Amino acid sequence: MKASLARPRVPAIAIVSSIFAIALLGAQTPGEWKPLFNGKDLTGWTVAAGRGGTANPGAPAPQPAQWKVENGVLIGGQGTGRGSLVSNEQYKDFDLDLEFMLSEPGTKCSAELVGPNQDNASEDKSCLYNSGITFRTGYQVNIGRREAGEFIGIVVHRKAPGAIRGNVLWLDKGDEKFPGLRKKEGWNRLQITAKGQQITVKLNGKEIANVKDDPTDPAEAKWKEAGPISLQWPPAGESGGAQGSIRYRNVKIRTL
Repeated sequence: MKASLARPRVPAIAIVSSIFAIALLGAQTPGEWKPLFNGKDLTGWTVAAGRGGTANPGAPAPQPAQWKVENGVLIGGQGTGRGSLVSNEQYKDFDLDLEFMLSEPGTKCSAELVGPNQDNASEDKSCLYNSGITFRTGYQVNIGRREAGEFIGIVVHRKAPGAIRGNVLWLDKGDEKFPGLRKKEGWNRLQITAKGQQITVKLNGKEIANVKDDPTDPAEAKWKEAGPISLQWPPAGESGGAQGSIRYRNVKIRTL
């Protein structure tokens, strides 16, 4: 009768710990960074037609916004049309890292809202010139001037207590709390992380917004799904006709 070879027994707790460690490592490993803008042209993006030009019967149809690339910089503004630049790929959980520069038209700015229509009190309406980054269909990181109430923060269109003009709701007003953080007429680094219900925003290395949002309205169901990254065309119609611009560079993204 041959003697059987005894196999070493691995404690159950060690097996469970190993499985947990492997699962945790996989859950925490993000994808590789990849450029969302190649610095040369609009490859990977679609220029969406704007909303302007249709208020009066017989008015010309709205034209696509004139985004262009110069010296590795993506530029929106300084032209006709109104619309967004929309990524061809869709993203749900991601890190988005970029630099932006917002023009500085207007000098007499105010963040105060006045009147029944909650109009901005800025004497110079070009202060309202702004852009923004939309994702998952419903969320936008607004890029504007805090002096005029156009914060760099998270905003949605939702009817809720605290919403202005009926459906403009700030989930976090971001740099309202950090005067001087945005570099005027300079390049600013913006980092956006969307992971599940959590959205965080950093400006020049400082966390300025952190919200947890779990939409329950059926109309907002897509907000939990993947969607394109959309760069808003700076609308001159909302800013007294200001011909300013928004500039983006070093745009990269990774999935989570």
